[in-house]
Amino acid sequence: NKREGTMKKIIICTILICVISGLYCENASVVMVGNKVVLESDVRTRMKEENKNYEEALRDIVIEKMLLFQAEKEGIEVSSDELTLEIERIKKRFPDEATFYKALEKDNIPYSVFVKTVEDKVKVRNIIKKNVVDKIEITTPEIAAKMRELKEKGNYYYRFRPKWFDSESSAQEFIKGFDSTKESAMGEETTLSKEEIMPEVLSEIEKLAPGKLSGPVKIGNRYLVLLLKDIRREEVSSYQQLYLKARSILQNMKFEEKFNGYLKELQSKIPVFYCD
Repeated sequence: NKREGTMKKIIICTILICVISGLYCENASVVMVGNKVVLESDVRTRMKEENKNYEEALRDIVIEKMLLFQAEKEGIEVSSDELTLEIERIKKRFPDEATFYKALEKDNIPYSVFVKTVEDKVKVRNIIKKNVVDKIEITTPEIAAKMRELKEKGNYYYRFRPKWFDSESSAQEFIKGFDSTKESAMGEETTLSKEEIMPEVLSEIEKLAPGKLSGPVKIGNRYLVLLLKDIRREEVSSYQQLYLKARSILQNMKFEEKFNGYLKELQSKIPVFYCD
């Protein structure tokens, strides 16, 4: 997943879902979310597409199905213009339209299924806008306080290379045997501001000097090791830039808080059944 590679602040919290044993499900099904089915093939595809382990991929799909179920329950609609715009945006990722259709054919995805998938994603986006984004309020005093904080502390950026591990022991083994020849085995160099990095990761990065590895940081069920390449401090050159930066930080913070709260609310209302 791009999110792991860039370590953008994760806005999706871990959902605590009761596992009901003894419930009959089809062999190909792993979870029922309301009236939505999650197939084993869905999870495997997500793992491959986003480089996630099984539990992470399953959790993300369950969240999406939960949001889709609620969107349909609330009668969230997708206009033809919205759908067309999103389909065209996806097509532009390909060199031409013929390549796009060949990709669908290669993955054995009928065009009608592709359209339905896009429609569902737009529904999810729309319900998040309605019940999360549109309810975020940012006051002038909050922005002013954040602007003062940014001006006093400066704007720090960290450039690093990440590497993910499925166990702490494998992460420790990599650290123990690390030398310059192994840097190429790590992820692409990424530069993020202080505010874009998860707190538990930031606390490790702030201990490092450039050229040093972090200890393993547990994120969900995986372990992250970082090679810090560079640190730079940038002064905000104008009032407008400072204002926009402060507002963006507050927007992200409030979105994360409200989104996590909304997911917990849905969890209490929508039945989720894991299949044995």
